[in-house]
This record gives sequence, structure tokens and C-alpha cells, in this order.
Amino acid sequence: MFFPLVALGCSQSNSERAYLVPVETPISEITGTEVPQAQPTPIASPTPQPTPTTSPTPTPVLIPTISIGYMGFTGERPTGLVVSQCSPLTIYGKDVEGVREHIDRYDAMCHAAAEDEIVFEVRSAFRNYYDQLDYYTSDRFGPSVALHPDESMHVAGMAIDLTENSKNWTHEIVGCYDEETNDFSYLAEPITHLAYAKKIRNKEYSSLCDQSLNVVPIKRTMLFGLTPGCTVLDEPEWWGDPEVIECSSGTLKPNGMVREDWHFENADLISAYIRQ
Repeated sequence: MFFPLVALGCSQSNSERAYLVPVETPISEITGTEVPQAQPTPIASPTPQPTPTTSPTPTPVLIPTISIGYMGFTGERPTGLVVSQCSPLTIYGKDVEGVREHIDRYDAMCHAAAEDEIVFEVRSAFRNYYDQLDYYTSDRFGPSVALHPDESMHVAGMAIDLTENSKNWTHEIVGCYDEETNDFSYLAEPITHLAYAKKIRNKEYSSLCDQSLNVVPIKRTMLFGLTPGCTVLDEPEWWGDPEVIECSSGTLKPNGMVREDWHFENADLISAYIRQ
């Protein structure tokens, strides 16, 4: 309702009255009553709306991992052998040496292990042709353990044998690689290879990789491009098989050679998309 403005009191000075603006109220000529003056309908100001923000889709990160399978010895003799900076001597006092590519991978793994307070002990690295031939023809090792020099990655300068003290660290399973989608994802928590194999046998899959032939459990060493000697070289078995995961030297590969859980050699590196 509209109320006329009424000036109260008469004590104000002329200068004060000048600020009081009189409002003329129209009077009806017929009734003599006041006619309410129409008031404009107020228009509500629009409430400012926050600008919607869109979360960018995270870009998958590429991580070096490996294709499952060994590089294989081409028969070429290595040149330019270098010595490991992380563990320069074997337990027998010989140089831990190999080609630059192999030693760089080994040293990266060796330094990562040192951060976890694991010290690598090396039994053997590069072997010349005749040393390997002695292994191959000996009664102690023979063809079931040692390859012929023309097939050995030790002779190629791209293999290294470690002692038992670091086996749990090197074989610990840290993630899963899907060969079909080229995705790699870390497990919530790393798990020892023996516990992993036991879970598979007990059909406890909740914390494991998908049980699919194209999905490969990744051992810690494999992130550095070093593959443990767990499967047949030319016809790899499925890496999700419990016997392959355990990689016990007490069991044989299908080709009759022992599974070499101490032996690590170069593998082909690829780039996979990492999924957290």
C-alpha cells in the first residue's frame, strides 16, 4: 500500500526543508477520495549462475614395461663391455659386466632395490664362449641348465644371475599388463610371487590380475626390461600360470630345462598406458 509522505515537526530550518520533496497525491474528481497510484511491477534481477566447470579427462601416462618373451641371442659377440656401477663384482670377485644396454637396465633395478634396502649379489654376468661351453658340457649343469654358447644371452652380454637373497624382491608381482589393450595397472599392494600363485590355485582372484590369457602379471624386474628365466624361450607359456609365476628351479619347463628364478636377461621394451 502506498503511504503519503508527511513532514513531521516545524522546527527544521529552510535549508533542511529543502531536502524534503513533497509528493502530490491525485484526488478523484467524483468521489473526492485518494486514488492509489499504480506502482510498477518489480522485475527480479536474475540470480547469477556459476559458470559450469568441466573436469578434464586424465590423459593416460605411458610407462615402460615389456613384451613377454626374450630378445634372443643373435649369435653376435658383444663389443664395448661395461662394468656395473651398482654391483661391480660378483661373489667370486669377477667383474659384473655386459653390454651398455643391459648394464644400464641392471643398474637401474639395482639402485631401486637399494632404496628398499635390498643389496644384490651377483653370481655371474658376461661369460665368454669357452666359459659357457664348460657350463654346457659339465656334469654339474649340462643342457638342462646351461644353453649352448651360440644361444646364451650370457655370451651376448645381456644376462645376469643373482643369488637367493633378493629373490622375493625381484619376483614380487606389482601390476598387470593387458597385451590386447596395451594397458598397465599397478596392484593396490605388491604381492609375493609365491602368495600370488597360491591364491590362483585356491581360486582367490579378488586382489589379482584378471585371469585372461592376454593379461600378464608383471614382476618387479620386468618394469626395468629384465625378464626372469621362467618360461620357454621360443614358445613362452602363459605368465599367469602358477608354475610360471613361482618359477621354482625344482620344476621343469616344457622343453626340459629348469625354471631359472635367479637368471635375468633383456626383454623387448614397449610403451603401455598406465591405469591407476
